[in-house]
Amino acid sequence: MIDQTVPGVEERLQYGKPHFLKNGHYAVAKAKVSFMVINAADVPEVKGLLRAMGTGERKTVDITEGQDVDFGALAAILGKTSAAL
Repeated sequence: MIDQTVPGVEERLQYGKPHFLKNGHYAVAKAKVSFMVINAADVPEVKGLLRAMGTGERKTVDITEGQDVDFGALAAILGKTSAAL
């Protein structure tokens, strides 16, 4: 989904985890996928899906095994936040 949504994104291992970089990064954690986007100040939080980190410039979604995921909603968020990168 990331490759299809963000043209020119680079995937690499960093800190022992996969990261996707394009002037920022999206990362995974050990017990969950922590999907973080930057440049997200204008993207509203969505209860149960997208939460703000710090000042709200970064937003994250935590996905655990077996959880249903709305990949269309994630792609829309990613497309909006990565467009200006």
